[in-house]
Parts: sequence; C-alpha cells; structure tokens
Amino acid sequence: MGVSFSLARPKQKVSSIRVKISVSGVSIFLYTGRSIETDHWDKKKCFVKSYVGKSTTTLLIQRLKELEIDILTLLDRYKNGKPKLSFVDLQSKLAALVERPDIKKTTSGLANNASKETLIGFMELFIQDCESGVRLSPKRQKLKPSSIGSYKTTKGYLMKFQSHTKKVLTLKDFSQNDIDKFSDFLIIDEEFAMNTHAKAMMDLLQIIKYAVKLKKIPAAKMIELEFDTRREETDSIYLTESEILQLLEIKDFDDPIHEQVRDVFVVGCFTGMRFSDYSTIDTNAIRNNRLEFIQKKTGGKVTIPIHPVVNTILKKYNNELPKVPRNNEFNRIIKIVGEKLPCLHVPFTRQVTYGRELKEIIAMKYSMISTHTSRRSALSNEYLKGTDPLIIMSMSGHKSHKSFMRYIKVSGDQFADKLEKIWEERRAK
Repeated sequence: MGVSFSLARPKQKVSSIRVKISVSGVSIFLYTGRSIETDHWDKKKCFVKSYVGKSTTTLLIQRLKELEIDILTLLDRYKNGKPKLSFVDLQSKLAALVERPDIKKTTSGLANNASKETLIGFMELFIQDCESGVRLSPKRQKLKPSSIGSYKTTKGYLMKFQSHTKKVLTLKDFSQNDIDKFSDFLIIDEEFAMNTHAKAMMDLLQIIKYAVKLKKIPAAKMIELEFDTRREETDSIYLTESEILQLLEIKDFDDPIHEQVRDVFVVGCFTGMRFSDYSTIDTNAIRNNRLEFIQKKTGGKVTIPIHPVVNTILKKYNNELPKVPRNNEFNRIIKIVGEKLPCLHVPFTRQVTYGRELKEIIAMKYSMISTHTSRRSALSNEYLKGTDPLIIMSMSGHKSHKSFMRYIKVSGDQFADKLEKIWEERRAK
C-alpha cells in the first residue's frame, strides 16, 4: 500500500496533478483537482518544489499533504478497520476525497456505489486510462492512437445501442443476453460486415477484462460471458506488377496532387509498407540502398532494400517524397487515377458476410483500390515470383506465416501456373 503524486502532462507548461494509490495489487489513479506549472515540480521527489516565502506553492504543498494523510487513513481503515472497508467502499471514499466530477455523489456526500456504475461510464474511464498510460499494452507500452480510436468507436456503437433499446447498461448487471442483443444490433440493424462486428466485440472483451482487473466485477463473470470475435478472409484485390508499371505510365492528371498520390502509392507497391509508413518515409534513413525503420503500427524494426522503381521515384522528387493527403482522401484520389487504366475496367467479385448471410459485391477493379492494396500487391507479387516467404515476412514485419498468408491474394490459375513451371523445370533436369 502506498501513495504517490505525479504530473498528468509533464511535458506541458502547466499540468494537473494526479495521485497513484497502490492497494491490494491494484493501482488506482485519481486527479487531485490541482494544477501546477511544471517548472515548480520536483521530478526526483515527485512532489511540489518548496520555496521560502512563496505562498502559492506552500498552500499547494499543504493541500497535497492533507490529501495524502486522508488517503492513508482510508487505506488503514481498509486494512485494519473494525469492520474493514470493502474495496468498493474504499474506491467510493477515495473518489469523494478528490471530488471527481465524473462520479455523482449520494445525499451523504459519497460517490454512488459501483453497482450503479454504467457500462458507458466505465468505458470512459477505460479510455482515459489508455490515454494517460495507466492501462498499457501487453508489451507494457502506451497504446497507439489507432487502438484508442477503436475503443471510442465501440463506445459510440454502445451508446447508439442503448438509445435503440432504451436501456442503460450497468457494469455489474451486464450479461450474455446484453452481448447477444448488441451483436444482433451491429449485424442486423447496423448491417455491419463480419470483421467490423468482430472488432467491436474484441474491444468490448478488453473493456470487461479491465473491469475484472480493477475488481469492478468478479473474475467468475468472465467464465459466463462469450464474445463472438470470429473474422473472415476477405477477397481483396491486388495489382500485378504489369498493372503497377502501367499506372506509372499515366501522364494526364486532373490535379498535380493526383500524380504525387500515384507515385507514393507505387512506392508502397514495391516496399510492402503500410500506408502509415510509406506515406511518411524519412528518406534520410536510407543507407546503402536500404531503408531501416520502425513500423508505426507494431513497433517492429524492418529493413527493406530499395527497388529500382522506388529509386526512380525518389530521384524524381530529389530524394524527398511529397506530402500526401490522409487515408480517406488518398483512397478517393487513387481510385480516380486507377480509373484511367483500361486494364482495371474489369469486374471483381468480393464475398462478404452481411446480416449473417454471405453476399457477393461486384464492382470494377479500379474502384476497389485503396491504400492497403499497395502492401497486398507487394507481398503477393514477390510470392508469385517464388521469393522465400520468410524473406518476404522479414520485409513486411509479419511474425506468423498464418497472418502473412492473409495478404497473399493469388488465384487458382496462378497457383496452377506455378505448379506447371515447377514440372517443366523438373523435366528439364
């Protein structure tokens, strides 16, 4: 058991002060309602610097010391009191001490009992803890903005679900029936694809696990609950090397930015990088015709040799690729560019599960090009050329063969071509 103070935003000019309370193997973080100029914070002592005659900091020190004594008194009651405080009561009284605005108080002045805590309310705490670094990834790192954004999206789905059912979900009473109804809402009412539904379910699972970790709900609850996180393989397109080179030959553009988007997209087609990486390449990191970088999504380090086509594009821009629009706008533009190629004016059929039914979506190939098509194209083309999958995986950063093979979009005819080539080579021997 212990109490310590820290700054919520130590790199800012002014930061709020929060308190960490360690109890029963759990760390509780609460905001004190006090702020300070970070220059007046002692990093080694994790406390306010003391100045002779400076009334502002002297008063703040006094308030924090009083809060620390009040917290230690509650911890002693939790450990040694007769009767002892329950963990739920301890949390309520701690919250009341710092007057957290997100926890409503009862008429007695204490926070509402955790049994009345709403699921949305807890999700807001969960997201807050992800943003502040209280909750970390399995690798003990702060979560990436994309992961936190996904949790916020799932919270939006749940709020819409509550409005649809006219029912407020509480954390304590959240049941399998609620999960099943939420699942039906996403699939039937919202008509989400199977993989979008799976992502929301995975997010919800992590949120409930966190509630168990904080002892908001009993661990036995996890045994009762089932979350349908099944995903399906998608029939996404890739571009052949011939199609990519034809894309490079386009000269007539409606807007100069369209040419820049095309060029950066082709860089992705010959590096296998994700959009978040190939759209922000630091060309100064290229040494001996190789690019070594840290992947933004996974944090893994990869080394990629620079393909001759990529070298040509880099020289075109004096080794400094142009800045391109964000994902959605980039997707819109690359479709416009792809439409200029006659070879992409062919129908492509995708099979996707909607409303628990497998449906076929038919559209022109150019209309299905996206930022991710480039990565899929790079890996599929190398695979078709017979490059060792382990070598391709070292370039793409994949850790498992199973996840790597999801990117390989090769038709039955292409596999047959490869097999025939192997037979011809054998006969030649």
